[in-house]
Amino acid sequence: MNLQGWETIIQQIVGELNGEPKASGRNRVLMKWRSKLEKEPPHLQVHQIDEIIREARRRIEAADGS
Repeated sequence: MNLQGWETIIQQIVGELNGEPKASGRNRVLMKWRSKLEKEPPHLQVHQIDEIIREARRRIEAADGS
């Protein structure tokens, strides 16, 4: 899947995740974004939303590890 088209969204999610020090806060942010992406245009399919959320989570975990 090509994530380049969603890079702006992924960066916004990661930016919000950076502001959350605890896992519970990060999960809340991810759930909010998942809901937002389901409702707003361009009405992404579930597998596309999953891919975006997975990539944001991967990036924040990589940043925590470094």
